[in-house]
Amino acid sequence: MTTDYATLGLKAGLEIHQQLDTRCKLFCNCPTAVRDDKADVVVKRRLRASAGETGEMDVAAAYEQLRGKYFLYQAYNDTVCDVELDEEPVHQMNNEALQVAMQVSEMLKAKPVDRIQVMRKTVVDGSNTSGFQRTALVARNGSISASGKTIGVSTVCIEEESAKIAERKPDCDTYNLSRLGIPLVEIATSADIKSPEEAKDVAEYLGMILRSTGKVKRGLGTIRQDVNVSIRDGARVEIKGVQELRLLPKLVEYEAMRQKGLVELAAELKAGNASANGKIEDVTELLGSCNSEITKSVIAKGGIAVAAKLAGFKGLIGKEFAGVPGRRLGKELSEHARAYAGVGGVLHTDELPKYGITEGDIDKINKALGCGSNDAFVLVAAEKEKAEAAIKVVIERARQAIKGVASEVRNANEDGTTTFLRPMPGSARMYPETDIPLVNPGQLGKIRLPVLLIEKAADYQNLGLTADIARAIAYSDHALLFESLSKACKKLNAAYIADILLSYRKQLLAEGVPAGDADKIGEEELNETILAVERGKIAKESVVKVLAEAAQSGKLDISRHSLMTDSELEQELKAIVAENKAMPLNALIGKAMERLRGKAPGQKIVEKLKSLAK
Repeated sequence: MTTDYATLGLKAGLEIHQQLDTRCKLFCNCPTAVRDDKADVVVKRRLRASAGETGEMDVAAAYEQLRGKYFLYQAYNDTVCDVELDEEPVHQMNNEALQVAMQVSEMLKAKPVDRIQVMRKTVVDGSNTSGFQRTALVARNGSISASGKTIGVSTVCIEEESAKIAERKPDCDTYNLSRLGIPLVEIATSADIKSPEEAKDVAEYLGMILRSTGKVKRGLGTIRQDVNVSIRDGARVEIKGVQELRLLPKLVEYEAMRQKGLVELAAELKAGNASANGKIEDVTELLGSCNSEITKSVIAKGGIAVAAKLAGFKGLIGKEFAGVPGRRLGKELSEHARAYAGVGGVLHTDELPKYGITEGDIDKINKALGCGSNDAFVLVAAEKEKAEAAIKVVIERARQAIKGVASEVRNANEDGTTTFLRPMPGSARMYPETDIPLVNPGQLGKIRLPVLLIEKAADYQNLGLTADIARAIAYSDHALLFESLSKACKKLNAAYIADILLSYRKQLLAEGVPAGDADKIGEEELNETILAVERGKIAKESVVKVLAEAAQSGKLDISRHSLMTDSELEQELKAIVAENKAMPLNALIGKAMERLRGKAPGQKIVEKLKSLAK
């Protein structure tokens, strides 16, 4: 069934976060290389939320503090400094990164601000040692053309990348500081996207603009898409951490349908006069003889079981939302209980009897809570503090279900579904950074605009490349090398050069070269090898062998595969003909190719054999 997103009132906007490939980090002189090796230093910290410029504490920051975690930070003596450790004031902003941000702004037709003011954005999830992220508005009110329409660009910002998560535990998260402080450009569009596929098209176009600068990092994790989604009668929900472009349409589709399910659920709950005002009851004794492994193990460790009535919720907690696999109100309740209280989950009437809880156990709880035929109950078994916190969160989430869709932040899952992450932050999280002077964009000098990759791809087609190959090489890391080689090579055609640059790694892997060794082949080796073919030093057939040997030995040796002289080739071919006098020409060519592959150009071998076999 095709979803009518116009009738649904779908609106979406994107936030693109792209790491810049600059020499230094945004606020210090440390390199921007991300490391995974053993740290030289590990620092332990706790973070707390503080009031912003308005004097209010941000709700998302308060939520993170409520979780009570502490944090471990991995650092390196030669690539992490006291700025990342929050032991030294930040330096002035990286001028190179600022110029890239201004380039992007101009390409997006966004108007630069009069002064760039760095702000502190409260973040106490551990991803920044200081408890806030530094961000600055660079330009606003831009636009792009994508999916056949104009999409507004609300803001372009420059900010510091967060630390990289290394490990998560219930009471502690470990972060690697090598990533903290890498410059990021953030592009936020207006909510002009009206379908899931449009979201992908817009993200792809923005990615093209960013890559056109030639100053962005490549690879998994270097670009992230957050998408804000709402429907008519729904609410703005931000989905964080979309790393794969192909997943974006599914995330938008599922979120739209999740909100539709919640809107419909709210209507049913209101029609049935549902409420979530029931008293919380300790039902530990009632479940003392219960055979449920869940409750038995908790009670044996000194934990408790608590339950609460949800009036009018019977049959609606376990009802699946159409269009979203496995999404029910019960899942929403469990996600909130896990996030806020760290419990394993929530049991509810619509899924019982199950897990060893019998009809008799259900009757006891119903009686204790005063549940009627249309009422449900929720049950949490955990250590006392967690159980009590979880049941309160569940009741609050049930109350929200009666109202409708909650505005919140959700995490993207690999299957296109999402999981509750935290409440939606507000303006209270922002306040000025006092350690950095304001920047006048006009003092950065004239901003030179790069050629867009889509324009490069069109130019490459004029060299004889197909549209697909032209686009692939223009969007690859080898575009500049391709341009250089295309100009330098008069005998080799551009299509051959593009094919080698796009396929060499795959061919090396097919030859059995380990991925780590294949990645050692850089542009210098590619350039020298292709020029050797152009100059007649090696055959086309030798390219993969030359690169494979270089990948595994660490040294490029063209001489090992030097072509035969004409006289040497003729002597070899005469010997092949003499050894196989009765053999047809095609078979002779096959025999010669097998013996001489890589020692002479294939075309030359064929031509000489034809003349010798006459």
